[in-house]
Amino acid sequence: MTFLETQIKFDENLAAWLQVDKVALVREDLLPDGGGKKRRALELFVKKLQGIKHIHLLSYSGSHTAYTLSHLLPKVLIHLYGTRYGGGPYEKTMTSLLISRDNIIQEVGSSWSMSVMFNKQKRKALHGHYFMRIGGSLGSDHSTQNAVDDTIKVIGPDYHHVLAVASGDLLMSVAERTNRVTGVLTQPLGIRLVKFIGLKHTSGLWKPGLSERIRTMKEVDEVTGQKWDPIFMGAVFSYLKKRKTLPSKLCIWITCPAGIEW
Repeated sequence: MTFLETQIKFDENLAAWLQVDKVALVREDLLPDGGGKKRRALELFVKKLQGIKHIHLLSYSGSHTAYTLSHLLPKVLIHLYGTRYGGGPYEKTMTSLLISRDNIIQEVGSSWSMSVMFNKQKRKALHGHYFMRIGGSLGSDHSTQNAVDDTIKVIGPDYHHVLAVASGDLLMSVAERTNRVTGVLTQPLGIRLVKFIGLKHTSGLWKPGLSERIRTMKEVDEVTGQKWDPIFMGAVFSYLKKRKTLPSKLCIWITCPAGIEW
């Protein structure tokens, strides 16, 4: 595996905005090939694929996983069954970005219609086709755990880690290294309920609407000069901003590609 540096930044302005003593940022958005929370695990995942010419993925439209896979495997055709999730301009931008990739075929529709299409293809069991878990989940992985270990070595053990939860892979990896972690739920309500019941260290069952998350991320942009997404990171920062009390030291994992216009 290629060594992927864990990039940690400290932000005094963001700490003041959140009214805490310290804020450390784990900038997974700066990883190569699109970045994002699955970039480390995907590198090991693709090494195991031999003779695979097609990968099928049932996830949200404009999926970061599909985008990163298309960079890591330029000769493999990525079939994305993208479910609409009400992401507004950000969803449209990411969906358009994936359409521009030569090795991505993206279908977009309701969760039900995309699930039917995905499972119909899966039943054919075609040679050279690989079907990923729902949402592109890869489970807890050593590469991400190593990044957590590196982070704790730099910032110390007394920071409370906060991250967005989609599949839950990152939360599981962090939770295996420290109990000081909160995963903020980001999915549609039905999936949030399932994750809230099935995963430890989760919070944010009632997430704010998209317009509020966009307003929050505009404030974050003014404070940090960074344009992070209003869907996943918007849920995280809205959650933190609404909390009456927070740990004095926060480590926030920035896990979606930066600089996407929304």
